[in-house]
Amino acid sequence: MDRPPGLFYVVLRRRLPAILIASTLLSAAPGAAQSAREQAWREDVAFFAHEFAARQLDFAKLYPRERFDRDLDALTRSIPTATDADLVLALMRLVASAHVGHTYVRAPTDGPLAFHRLPVGFQWFADGLAVTAATDPNRAALGLRVTSIGSLPPEKLEAAIAQYVAYEDDAWLHPQSQTFMVMEEVLRAAGQVDAAGHVVISLARADGTTMTLSVTPTAWNDHPPLVTAVEALRLPIGLALVESKRYYRYEILPATKTLYIRYSKCADDPQQPFAAFANDLFAAVDTNPSALDRVVVDLRANGGGDSTVIKPLIEGLRARKSLSAKGKLYVLVGPATFSSGLLAAIDLRHDVDAIAVGEPPGEKLNSYGEVRPLTLPHSQLLVQYSTKYFKLLNGSKAGFEPDITVRTTIGEWLAGRDPVLEAAIKR
Repeated sequence: MDRPPGLFYVVLRRRLPAILIASTLLSAAPGAAQSAREQAWREDVAFFAHEFAARQLDFAKLYPRERFDRDLDALTRSIPTATDADLVLALMRLVASAHVGHTYVRAPTDGPLAFHRLPVGFQWFADGLAVTAATDPNRAALGLRVTSIGSLPPEKLEAAIAQYVAYEDDAWLHPQSQTFMVMEEVLRAAGQVDAAGHVVISLARADGTTMTLSVTPTAWNDHPPLVTAVEALRLPIGLALVESKRYYRYEILPATKTLYIRYSKCADDPQQPFAAFANDLFAAVDTNPSALDRVVVDLRANGGGDSTVIKPLIEGLRARKSLSAKGKLYVLVGPATFSSGLLAAIDLRHDVDAIAVGEPPGEKLNSYGEVRPLTLPHSQLLVQYSTKYFKLLNGSKAGFEPDITVRTTIGEWLAGRDPVLEAAIKR
């Protein structure tokens, strides 16, 4: 039986508004302000302990009660001396400890608790981590391979910060860690921010020469705009990047007799519902069906949404054997294929015999989902919890494995190549 909520939660049930705490902090003497801050955090932690335990499916299984209570007690006792960032990271670590990709504390990027970020962006490739975006003063780093952040090579830094990331396997840790690696608060906890508040990034060029950046983090929403390597280096833009903000698009490639469909969000685009998109697509295809030898559905950027949205596409493919016969249909997957994006890949493989090409998606076949938000009343931290368990494979938690595994290197990306798409088209 769970313990009763306790005094702090009883106080919280009186709905003390966050604005009252804020005004107290602004107007009270320093000692009183500190006391109000501590009280607000204690009430948030008590609220989290009660509500998260009550709402997260299989809480007792995912979070052994003795360990959960011990960690929360340590967090609560640290409130007077810990920084706000320390407390946020402690909650992130606690929730992430269940290794459920859909259940996590969102790192704050606005408001008084907002984290700070480096003036660069990273991305993992088959042969390492590269700088894919940077502020204007740091353009020289674009496209270069990262050899260390602080004193750690990227692989060891990823291992050090993994405790804050909600992930089920390395396929999801990789795309998540590249975001956590630009957070000052995470890097500071890992001991990679120097005494002056700078982060040293060591980089390598393709010719073997090196360079070093010493960068200063800025508030998340106040940092100067980042320019991408694609823009700054004028890299060739492949099909996957054309109109990349659209939920979905298609293109017929006459030279290879390929219908390319990029499906990046399981939702209806406000400009065109997916059913109408599918109707337009098949109307174009049906005018000359012999012009196509294959169909490629690209899910590599699809992080989920509503798993029913894709139904018109699958039904249309199934009704056209020239498009869905064995060996005609390919689905591209990668680490960012997640949630309903993974379900779309499964449906395409199961219902219309699609051949999967790329890298393993970032989610296991048997996993938790159907998420809901829980906002802590004073700090306004957002906790996401799961309400349903999806069992897509009996007796196993194995992941979705591509039929053809293909990974992209930094050099291929810089050359504008897309070896995953190339592998599907060349089959």
